[in-house]
Amino acid sequence: MIKQHKRECIEIATHLRYCYLYYHPIKNHHMKTAQIVIIFDWDDTLLDAGNILSSTQEQALKDILKETEKYPFTTSWKAPSKQELYQNAGHRFKEKILPIVIPDYDEINPLHKHWADDVFNRFKQYYLQTPKTLFPGIKDMLTHLKQEGFILAIATNKSKDLLYAELKCSKLYDFFEVIMTGDDPKIDKKVKPHPEMINLIQEKFSPQTQFCMVGDRPFDMQAAKSSMRSSQTARIGIESHKDCELDAHQILSSAVEITPNMIKNLLHQPKHSPQ
Repeated sequence: MIKQHKRECIEIATHLRYCYLYYHPIKNHHMKTAQIVIIFDWDDTLLDAGNILSSTQEQALKDILKETEKYPFTTSWKAPSKQELYQNAGHRFKEKILPIVIPDYDEINPLHKHWADDVFNRFKQYYLQTPKTLFPGIKDMLTHLKQEGFILAIATNKSKDLLYAELKCSKLYDFFEVIMTGDDPKIDKKVKPHPEMINLIQEKFSPQTQFCMVGDRPFDMQAAKSSMRSSQTARIGIESHKDCELDAHQILSSAVEITPNMIKNLLHQPKHSPQ
């Protein structure tokens, strides 16, 4: 009982820390050198989750589309394949993916909206029950960057509750100074590829701060390229998907390959075009 209470207190303190960091810009007057902030995407960049996301979305859709008595308007709807869902991985499931893979879905229709809420809750239940892991070597890479004085951040279209559950399981709570999620009210539904997430992170730091966006999807690169400090932002693309073309200054097969010198070298190069 005492251990459980202690754990709950730690979780509350961690949440309050994130709230504080979100609403208060980070000061750099104590830093001897200019700050460098590395902004990471989460799924398929640090966490091996893309296939799991698509599989659990597929499972939720197959289940609910069998319930034609409960949702008679779905009688003619066909469940998308896992491949169709995977092609849209990284986007918001209910807001972006469902309208693409279910063409007859009308988000304005109240009955359809209730159906979408149901399928989303089923997906979350399946997804949370499925074990997930970081890519090999990711924690060591992040540890090294922090030890070298880099500030780490996350910008993901993922929901806050799903992300925080994974940060807890992977023991990465204390690694990231700023976290932006797709359901954060501050971004007003302007998820990547819109640059709002990146802009809000950049606003927290002094004008001299340099940034590096690390992501595995074209919209990660687009968000960074369109951000208000794009000329101070390097872009590293992670080649998790062979069918994706990444507008990045550096392409890597895995984020584990990132080193402090690589970041510094990229930030010394022009940012107007990919290499």
